[in-house]
Amino acid sequence: MSNNRITRFHPYHGKNIVLSEDNTVAYRKKSFADAITFSDKPLAPGEIFLIEIEQYETGWSGHMRLGLTQLDPLTIYKTGSIPSYALPHLADMGTSWIYGISKAQNCVFEYKEENGMKWIIPGSKKVDDNGNFFKTCSGTVPLNLLKPSRLGDILPTDTGSRIGVMYVPTNDLQADMHYIINGEDQGACVKRIPFTQAPLHVVVDVYGATKKVRIIQLYAVPTLQSACRDAILQHITKKAVLSLPLPKLLKEYLLYKT
Repeated sequence: MSNNRITRFHPYHGKNIVLSEDNTVAYRKKSFADAITFSDKPLAPGEIFLIEIEQYETGWSGHMRLGLTQLDPLTIYKTGSIPSYALPHLADMGTSWIYGISKAQNCVFEYKEENGMKWIIPGSKKVDDNGNFFKTCSGTVPLNLLKPSRLGDILPTDTGSRIGVMYVPTNDLQADMHYIINGEDQGACVKRIPFTQAPLHVVVDVYGATKKVRIIQLYAVPTLQSACRDAILQHITKKAVLSLPLPKLLKEYLLYKT
């Protein structure tokens, strides 16, 4: 992929986080806490930060927390104040909008049809979906990249689930925060974020039963290899990859092991 648009995790994070694969994978090495991570760069209006849950760990309650913060990750790290939990500790530090991801996914707003497009109610200039592409003020994303990597019914907290966060300006000073869960916009979960007052970084707390997450690249130019991998994984489960009549190295590539 083109390096200039690769989305990564910030090099400063909670003490139990291990980053790998050019800081695009975050793994919690122990416990259930001290696993806060941030995006390496501030999020642009309409830009989707998308992650896939790759591994979970039984025995813990609760799941990943996800949201936005205007606190600077470097400043937090230098002051030794990266908290153990995004909720409530990081949120209590101010100018942060974070929620836990639960098994239930409920759209906040209904949709109306207009000229073949689906628009979020109320308002306009938010997000539309023409069936193949997901459109925001930041550009267009293929809808298949937002959908889960495995077939069948899938809960937001399951492995293979893809969860994104974005903010959509509603006027010159304020924006709404949206979750995109397995290709579906959940509506505005937070309103009136003062997005012009300071840059907004993504917060990912690899908490509880969520053990490992991977950033899904939406804006980098993919290589032919990675494009083929994405296409294959849209039609076969990762577990089934092991039974394919392919060389071991190819199987490992399909499973993100090389």
